[in-house]
Amino acid sequence: MKVRRSVWLLLGTIAAVSALAQEAPLVEVAEPQRALVRDELVTFGSLRSDESVMIRPEIEGRVAALHFKEGQQVKGGALLVSLDDAIARAELAQAQANLDLAEKSYQRAKMLFSRGASNAQAQDESQSQQQAARASLALAQARLDKTQIRAPYDGTLGLRQVSVGDYLSAGQDMVNLEVLDPLKLDFRIPQRAVSQVNLGQPVEISLDAYPGERFRGDIIALNPRLDEVGRSQAIRAQIANKDHRLKPGQFVKVSVILAERPEALLIPEEAVMPVGQQLFVNLVVDGKVERRQIKIGQRLRGKAEVREGLQGNEQVITAGWQKVSPGLEVRTVARGGV
Repeated sequence: MKVRRSVWLLLGTIAAVSALAQEAPLVEVAEPQRALVRDELVTFGSLRSDESVMIRPEIEGRVAALHFKEGQQVKGGALLVSLDDAIARAELAQAQANLDLAEKSYQRAKMLFSRGASNAQAQDESQSQQQAARASLALAQARLDKTQIRAPYDGTLGLRQVSVGDYLSAGQDMVNLEVLDPLKLDFRIPQRAVSQVNLGQPVEISLDAYPGERFRGDIIALNPRLDEVGRSQAIRAQIANKDHRLKPGQFVKVSVILAERPEALLIPEEAVMPVGQQLFVNLVVDGKVERRQIKIGQRLRGKAEVREGLQGNEQVITAGWQKVSPGLEVRTVARGGV
């Protein structure tokens, strides 16, 4: 009895092992996903103000008043600085008096000439003096106007470099004025990429100050001449900056968008099986393994873009494809499942 029982136990064990050996292998599968994929040319650049000017006086003089606060947004034509205008006003009054006298002299000369009591030369000289007096008045008025220094356009002021009472020479720095919306983006591309970049092409920038965010703009100018030293082309784009979060002078990463595929097909990168120079994926079709050749495009963050070979409704083996072969029956579990 003991021998017979041992034989039955042995036969049961052999049957169990055989059943396990014949059980279909377990593989992990996933379905392709649709997502936006871009072909990008990546480089680096700098942000610049759309307009930038250093406010400077055109004449020398003493600062009488400052009409702005540092960092203030101002409108074009707003009064920023007043210089002492006492001398300029006195010169204007003198020029006005000289013009009044010259006009009276000219009218008297005209009257004498009409009566024959004077010659034409005297009348011409009087008229010339009148015109010179008018020019002197215009010059004096211009000098007076130059004592009032105004913003040339809408913008944001920087830090002032003068104080009330300072005596300024012509051309001395007072405060910078920046136009912050939009901003200019200047960057360079290598000569091999020149044919890929055109006016109006979209660009995106990212920077350390705002991790995970990207700001979009468009190319507005291409330098027709390449740099002879670096063999690169200078490009200028424009970036909207309504909230003034971006600042002139910031160093940014630039992505020139060469092409966009909104419905690109993506599969996990571990599903791609290289065989020599070709790439394949293993699919599960009706419970059996099918091997299919593919062509891939972009590789990004653990995923591969499939350009040819899949329709998008397949089950792709992502784990366990090393132990299967075409035609073999398999059991499946969803990627990441237990």
